[in-house]
Amino acid sequence: MKNSVIKILAISSFYFISCNGQVSTKKTQVLNKGKEQTKNINNEQSPVDFFDQKYFNGYMISFGDEDLSEHPYRYYYNYNNNEVQWFSINYVPKDISLYNYWVNYIKNFDSGENKESSTIEKMVNKDLSLYNIFAVYIPKKYLDISNGESEEAMFFKNNTEVFFYLYNSFDNKWVFLKKVQRKSPQIGQRDFFYKQFPELFSSDKVLKLNDNKNISITENLTLLKNFTFKFSTSKIQDENGSEKQKIKIKLKNNETNKIQEINFTPKLLMTQFDGSPPNSISYFDKEQSIIKSDQEIEGGRMLIALDVNFDGLEDFAIINYQGSNGGPQYAYYVQKANKQFVLDSYLTENVRFFPFEINKNKKTLTIVHPSGCCQIQTYKFQIQSNGEWKNIYSNIEDIQQNKITKIK
Repeated sequence: MKNSVIKILAISSFYFISCNGQVSTKKTQVLNKGKEQTKNINNEQSPVDFFDQKYFNGYMISFGDEDLSEHPYRYYYNYNNNEVQWFSINYVPKDISLYNYWVNYIKNFDSGENKESSTIEKMVNKDLSLYNIFAVYIPKKYLDISNGESEEAMFFKNNTEVFFYLYNSFDNKWVFLKKVQRKSPQIGQRDFFYKQFPELFSSDKVLKLNDNKNISITENLTLLKNFTFKFSTSKIQDENGSEKQKIKIKLKNNETNKIQEINFTPKLLMTQFDGSPPNSISYFDKEQSIIKSDQEIEGGRMLIALDVNFDGLEDFAIINYQGSNGGPQYAYYVQKANKQFVLDSYLTENVRFFPFEINKNKKTLTIVHPSGCCQIQTYKFQIQSNGEWKNIYSNIEDIQQNKITKIK
């Protein structure tokens, strides 16, 4: 047959090529609230920002005896301008239990259950890390629209090149996987992605296809009482070509199961970041009014829990700078009433060091650190009624006086 028509398949956008020139699709759409940025990757550049809202046609689910698919998908097509491309985004479950969920979801469609589009939206966006997110892209030159500019009239040309990308959530990039050239592109079998990329479904950690190929993943389940940490650490280069560590922090609220993701790039780390329990400590204590830390000048834990702004909520400090004779410096994230953590710019940029003393009665942080070779510098910061910090004390003395142990 000269041409094969694209047939859009069920939830996963597993694409079948049929021969009757008809497109048979039953679908429900869900509004997508996300928007991501696409960047250059490997030797192939992602042709468009696949997540750009202007391309969004909703999540879809197809069902039927012949075209049953097994996961959510989205797709876009347009023939009316020079920007035309045809592509789809496929949310393929990594785990068999989630795979079975979507298969059962489709089976229940005709029975009247699970028809609410919001159900699909909530399930997909509940935890995107449970899916391998693929983009399938076909350039305009391979689309035959001689029969009309419509979805039903769209055909593949012979020797069509199909490009496959994987979304890397660590770096917010689309990673080029491969391109396939076929006379009649059969890219729609139900288990297509599982057969083409089996290494991506053998583990929940997609490591092999990351640009850096040097990602360490650690967890901390005990530092905060109501949250668990998961860290994905990779190496990147800044605009000056210097190598830095990029830390993706995933905070899970143990009560609501909601997840917050924070991307953090320390200014300078001499050692590999590790936020596991041996490299963390908590100074959060509701009973003790004055807390003195045992942070080392030349060392120090990489992750520390505390109530830094005296509101009764757990906050955390994460290592931001190593190498100075003043000791390690930290970035401070404070917990808001809505259980979200935000960077405290003042503490991160002005206080920087971890407190030697936390005084809940006076609402002060006392910072002590070496200055040069022979002196000790002491600061006190106090939080004001309006939530802003004020430097209320500053002093510098010779190190021989050993003021570190004498602060009142």
